[in-house]
Amino acid sequence: MPILPTVRDDNGTVLSTRGSEVVTKRYSGVDTGGTSVSLGVDVKEVILHIEGNAEVARFTGTASGSQEVRITADGLTFQQLPLVKEAGESILTVAAPSGTVNVSLIGWR
Repeated sequence: MPILPTVRDDNGTVLSTRGSEVVTKRYSGVDTGGTSVSLGVDVKEVILHIEGNAEVARFTGTASGSQEVRITADGLTFQQLPLVKEAGESILTVAAPSGTVNVSLIGWR
């Protein structure tokens, strides 16, 4: 089993699982050229959801600057991507295979 780094918050406190604050951001109209996705605060873990058409819930994070995101029953979710990214740092680039897609991003800090 691989050993993961010890995740700490800005004060050096160990985060044994996820952080205690959630940030959300939504990217609409992502086309085939791709869009680099990031969050406005530092994060320790993210979930990326490619939205479908059957919306089941909307969420807004607790961190300042959070935007309402939409979770769909027929979308595709990449869960629990453990990482450490600073505020505004690119997490990854998302592109639609054709047309456009909407992307909801949820992060823990």
